[in-house]
Amino acid sequence: MSTPSEAQPRERAPIPERLTLTLFVSGASPASSRAVRRLRDLCDRHCASGYDLEIVDIYQQPAMVVSRGVLAVPTLFKELPLPVRVLIGDFTDEPRVLAALGLSHPKGD
Repeated sequence: MSTPSEAQPRERAPIPERLTLTLFVSGASPASSRAVRRLRDLCDRHCASGYDLEIVDIYQQPAMVVSRGVLAVPTLFKELPLPVRVLIGDFTDEPRVLAALGLSHPKGD
């Protein structure tokens, strides 16, 4: 017989999975720089579990561009957690980007 102090351990809430992102950009163009800044700002504010962001310059890694089927830049692949999602654009529509990344948009923003 167990006493209250020997009760079963409580189940912990699942820890949100860290985001794994790959962003394809065209060099240091102004549009690419803005996309990187916006994405980092958004992730810094909304990714409580953290994130890993790989930035791929299409001019430096053309084979990766072909293998991933990138047709426009900036293009963002959300690799993890599944499902994989692809976003193309400048990331100015924050609610849409958050939804695609599986992050909640706080009310009142």
